[in-house]
Amino acid sequence: MTLNPQTNMILVTTYQNPDLDGMACAIAHAELLIQQGEEALAGIFGKLHREAEHVMRTFNLERPLDATLFIDQVDEIILTDASDLRGLSPLIDPQKVTTVIDHRKDYNPDDFPNADFQIELVGSAATLVTEKFIERGFIPGESAVCLLAGAIVSNTVNFQNKVTTQRDREAFDWLKNQRELPEDFVQQLFESKSMFTNENLFSEIEHDATAFDFADKRIGIAQLEIINAQTFIADFQEQLFDALRALHQKNKIDHGFLSIVDIDQGRTIFICDDEYMKISLSQATGVEWQGHTAYTNGIMMRKEIVPHLRKVII
Repeated sequence: MTLNPQTNMILVTTYQNPDLDGMACAIAHAELLIQQGEEALAGIFGKLHREAEHVMRTFNLERPLDATLFIDQVDEIILTDASDLRGLSPLIDPQKVTTVIDHRKDYNPDDFPNADFQIELVGSAATLVTEKFIERGFIPGESAVCLLAGAIVSNTVNFQNKVTTQRDREAFDWLKNQRELPEDFVQQLFESKSMFTNENLFSEIEHDATAFDFADKRIGIAQLEIINAQTFIADFQEQLFDALRALHQKNKIDHGFLSIVDIDQGRTIFICDDEYMKISLSQATGVEWQGHTAYTNGIMMRKEIVPHLRKVII
């Protein structure tokens, strides 16, 4: 793929193997830049998360471009739903990153010395991109509306999790007023995230796992956001521990756990057989363990858990 060398081309992208929020933001923000008269492309690295794949299939949307085909030809890079080098493609030149848009506390501004950062603690990065359309007086296309609305619903767990803000609700309501969404839009989203088999269990957990460096320890946190969580745990309990052990060995993780967001009950379930990790989670979040399982009061997402863990793992 050859780009016009006479133009200042902007790549809008996110971390590798993006979920719905990352993909939606990249596609929608590139569309906004084009509406403003700039030269921009949305591109991704790796494969899409199954939920993002589901939305693309359901609404017959065009897949985002493979960024590896033109990364060496772009002049600027805008990152959405990503704010540090962790999880980014090694093909991304940090010096070319000019804008970072994310909604996490845990980030490193030194990773991108030439970038302007927009880090705001809303439930979804898609809320921040939607607000840009509103502020600048542009209307996203049908595909961008579906993607942004789905990302907001998904990331806020249908507006149940603690990081949900009024801004997320208002952004979603604004999007609904721009294009008609199917009545079962939300249910389909969460069903698409909750389908597992013995064959795909490890790959799905690995796809939703992230490693964090804590002093001299490497902590692995895998996160699933699903319906029928208790049935899932009962059906796959032994396989879950096997998958975690294999994942930790593969990625040289010192300690780790699985965090399951129980959408039906509005809580998070920790699955862990690592005594050090169990003690750390109890100190950080106040949970009490029943064997290898613990339940939070209300939904707690990984991006909320990490700052609490940093206070006790030093």
